[in-house]
Amino acid sequence: MREALKRWVLPAALLVGGLALLGACGGGGEQGKTPPPADGSPQASPGQTPQATASPTAGFPTCPPDSGPPATGSGPDELRGRISFVRLVFGCSPDVYVMDANGDGATNISNDPAMDDESDISPDGKKVVFFSLREGQAFIYVVNADGSDFKRLTNEPGGDASPRWSPDGSRIAFSRGGDLAVMNAKGGDLKIIMEAQPAVTAEPCRAGSFVGGWSPDGLRITYYSAALRQDAPTGFWICAIDADGSNLEVLVSEPEGELHAEPHWSPDGKRIVYREEDGSCARAGTEACNYEIYVFELGTRKVTNVTNHRSLDIEPVWSPDGEWILFASNRDDPNFDLYVVHPDGTGLRRLLDDPTAKDSYPSWAP
Repeated sequence: MREALKRWVLPAALLVGGLALLGACGGGGEQGKTPPPADGSPQASPGQTPQATASPTAGFPTCPPDSGPPATGSGPDELRGRISFVRLVFGCSPDVYVMDANGDGATNISNDPAMDDESDISPDGKKVVFFSLREGQAFIYVVNADGSDFKRLTNEPGGDASPRWSPDGSRIAFSRGGDLAVMNAKGGDLKIIMEAQPAVTAEPCRAGSFVGGWSPDGLRITYYSAALRQDAPTGFWICAIDADGSNLEVLVSEPEGELHAEPHWSPDGKRIVYREEDGSCARAGTEACNYEIYVFELGTRKVTNVTNHRSLDIEPVWSPDGEWILFASNRDDPNFDLYVVHPDGTGLRRLLDDPTAKDSYPSWAP
């Protein structure tokens, strides 16, 4: 668990569900990372792109040797586009990777001994945004999809996380200490659009929040919010808000305190995919813990259970054409691999069989 970030970066998904994930896989993604490595020199592996512009970070333990991800994926060849994701070798810290949509050619583009996490590939597939601890605090960074032209976008300490591109690539929404913020793609014109309230008194969708994604017209942002209370029921909400901070809406609410998290808007604007807790995930190692992928139809409010497997299915996003849902799961590998499935639950395929690492936080561009 990231002790230095607990106060302001850890998502609601970790605060409630992370212990179960920690027991299941030993760490990774947002769920239970082991401490980042600290001798200051990244461990090179096949397929890695050297990051010349990123300065090494001292004070991290040495990573174990890593042969890198498989060069060839196992997904359908007809899948098109590029996918960014976060890969964690246990005993190290996570790095950002890019690969073809079928799982081929996975390449490390961040390659730093510090934590690089929660990546999102730009709509044109040319850039990747993520947060990192490489300069001692959580800031937002951007890098070209080939690993070049590395830049930091935010400068104010406050715990920046969950960056997400707008559909036209001109803006980035992110979480700053639980508040929601929007800035332009160069890091300027930053505005807080939703200021989080204290958990004990927070209204629905106004507690600590983390960005899920933008509506395809670029007008609204979906996010998840959690009020973690010791002496009152915990609240979890899937929410939407206009990019200027108006028209806040509660989409999915759970009065019993079960997790709803990681929403992502469909390309047609009609549906939102998200993760939901099915069973009790409040205790590490419990066999009752289960996460499933659900789709919420905005017009009818109908909810569809897409996955139905005794495993942890997490971090779902849509394919650019809306035909697939991409997510991470430990159903075949306790360390988590990436999978695709049609929104009706058919056609499940694993994209990358990577037994030496946890693969998580995927995003997909044409």
